[in-house]
Amino acid sequence: MDADLDDPPTLTGSLSLKLAARAGAAFVLLTVLVASNSPVTTFDAWVSRGAHALALAAPLWRQTMAVVTNAGSTTIILPLAVFGGLVLIVRGRWRQAVFVVVALTVTLSARLIVLALVARPRPVDQLAPAANYAYPSGHSIASAAVALIVVMVGWPMLRRRGARIALAVAAGVVALAVGVSRVALVVHWPTDVLGAWLFVLAVVPAVWWVLRRWLGPALVGASTADR
Repeated sequence: MDADLDDPPTLTGSLSLKLAARAGAAFVLLTVLVASNSPVTTFDAWVSRGAHALALAAPLWRQTMAVVTNAGSTTIILPLAVFGGLVLIVRGRWRQAVFVVVALTVTLSARLIVLALVARPRPVDQLAPAANYAYPSGHSIASAAVALIVVMVGWPMLRRRGARIALAVAAGVVALAVGVSRVALVVHWPTDVLGAWLFVLAVVPAVWWVLRRWLGPALVGASTADR
């Protein structure tokens, strides 16, 4: 008999929906503030000026941020996600593989809709190549989505509390570093990155909740080894 999805202690079915709703509300509010040229854009400009000055004054910092930001590109992250999904399938955990594919597809596709609707210009003094509109940050969304998905999929597989904490911390550090690198290289405004993180916290748990409701808990989280 298939077992139910082994929820992380901090993300039960109801809590995932509450997290998605609250993060979604915060994202909508931030989006309105960004689109209406509210005082947050003044804050963005102030931070970007400081980031630009720091990057020019500290070449090693700039080089480090360039390496981090390249590592967070979809050309790196998506193949790794595909590989991870294939590993899950080979190990008989096809339900988690479904979650990985659906969550990433929905998150990245929905981001394109927001990107076109807001149509926010990027900073003009960029220190790295970047195209298209700014809000929300694509690198930040991709890295944060993969980080959150890794934690949600990997948490039930790890039985040691220390290993679970290490996984969550490592994933969080990666997502944080990529987001910081986008601001440090002045290719995104700070609120582009904040919006990306809120977007991920809204969409990924919502996808997880829908899959549990639609396909059933076992279809999302159990493996053939649970039979």
